Parts: sequence; C-alpha cells; structure tokens
Amino acid sequence: MVVKDASVVETAMMIQFWQRGYYQTTVDDLLTVSQLSRTQFYRQYHSKRVALRRSLERYQITLDEQLDQLIQRERARQTPLPALTAACLRLPFQSERWPAGCLMVNLMAEIGSQDASLMAQLQTIYADLQTRLVGLLSPQAKTLPTTVAETAASLMQVRSGIQLLAKQDPSGAQLKQQAQMSVNLIMGAV
Repeated sequence: MVVKDASVVETAMMIQFWQRGYYQTTVDDLLTVSQLSRTQFYRQYHSKRVALRRSLERYQITLDEQLDQLIQRERARQTPLPALTAACLRLPFQSERWPAGCLMVNLMAEIGSQDASLMAQLQTIYADLQTRLVGLLSPQAKTLPTTVAETAASLMQVRSGIQLLAKQDPSGAQLKQQAQMSVNLIMGAV
C-alpha cells in the first residue's frame, strides 16, 4: 500500500470542497482527487465532514505560509505598509493556485449554523488572519495614516458583520456578496 502525503491529499480535498462546495462534493469526488482508496479514506478521515475539517486545517496552514512569504517578499521590496496590508487582505480571495472567492465565506454561506464546530473553526481562522494583519499594523500604529488605521479597525468589523449576517441565516449568495463588499470597502480605504 502506498502512503500518500497528508498535505497533498488534504490540499486536493480542500480545493475540491472549494470548487464544488460541501454538499455538492461526494466521497467519490474526494477519492478521485485524493487518489485514496475507499478503505484508506475511511481509515484516515472516517467521514466527509472530518475530511472537510482536516482540509480547513490544511487551508489555515497554507494561508499562514503564503502570508509569511508575501510579507517577507514585500518587506524586502520595501513595499509601503498600506500596499502590504492590501496584498494580505486580498490573499484569501485571490490566488493563482486557489479557486475564486474565499473558502471561509463559501463554507459559512453553505453550511452556516448547521455545524457549530465547523463555524468555530472558521471563526478561528478569521481571528488568526486578523491577528496577523493587526500585528503588521500595530508596531507603527501611532504613525499610520488615517486610512490605514481605519483599515485596521475595519478588519475587526468585517468578521463581526459576517458572523452577525450568518446568524440571520441569509442565502449563500447574500453572505458571499456581503463579504466581497466588505473587502472592497476596506480596499478602497487603503
């Protein structure tokens, strides 16, 4: 039996969930993209829901790695802080390797309040992302231009707004639209 690298398998499953959504993705789809046998899949993941949770863990690791690379690259180029912040904000929404849209928002829109542990996991990813971005801004908080300071404050408001909207159980399209509008408003301020 060939043992597959968990990061490769979970990245493939993550992209499958991202492209098709949770409910439209079948276990057979996950077997195809992961190249696992049915036995291997159930031994390692037990269910589609566990595969999703592990895929989200992989998403968080990948997002952190890509943010680290982006920050290092842009600091080496001496990119101004507002442009660096903008690039970090866009990362979960735009990537050459990932499908369009934000996986976290897509899942909140699709699964919403049906799974409290998944919602908590998604909120943790958002909180970690915000902490990273606020960490970029904090050392220079007193010297930041007003627009950048407002952007930092907006970061905290976006997650709260999306959480409140998700509790109202809107359609997936409404939630995605609100998330994209929030990001566009923030980007307009930077």
